[in-house]
Amino acid sequence: MDVDLQCRCGKIKGQIKQVSPSAVKQLVCYCEDCRKFALHLQSEGGSINQYGGSELYLAAPAKVEIIEGKQQLACLRLTRKGIYRWYSQCCNTPIANTVGIKLPLVTVYQDFVAAEQTSALQSHVEDLGAVNEDEALKPLPKPLLGASPRITKFKLIVKLLSWKLTGKGKPNPFFENSGRAKVKPLILKS
Repeated sequence: MDVDLQCRCGKIKGQIKQVSPSAVKQLVCYCEDCRKFALHLQSEGGSINQYGGSELYLAAPAKVEIIEGKQQLACLRLTRKGIYRWYSQCCNTPIANTVGIKLPLVTVYQDFVAAEQTSALQSHVEDLGAVNEDEALKPLPKPLLGASPRITKFKLIVKLLSWKLTGKGKPNPFFENSGRAKVKPLILKS
């Protein structure tokens, strides 16, 4: 199953290709940086849940494609060495987070999933649970935690190593083959 992606105004469109429980994982990140990103975009209502978490889909870069509106892509980093946070400059929709070309990781924001495809996507992925749960705005109920944090992190590391070893880090929709970001990121703090 392929899942359509689009920003709120529809200028940027993409896909996550061949979605399955082994290929795409769902997780919620409760880190303060995700909240700062949402606040910067002034989109906190949609991209942050009541506990301060961002709902994300973890996918190999080779599975994610931007089909239309590449000229509307924007990027920021909260610090010079921070992760790359991608969004649409046309309507400030959070799109994805990446670390760089060497680590095959794309976490796609639920906000970027076409609304009519959200429930279909959720039924075709494995839910990993929470990461950075210690930074949540208030204590998380047990059902939201999912597996223990150690098990979640272990599964993430195994998945990333698997993608690295099988070459699923390329092509990367956000980086040139040279490793340079396709859009120069705005750095919020030096």
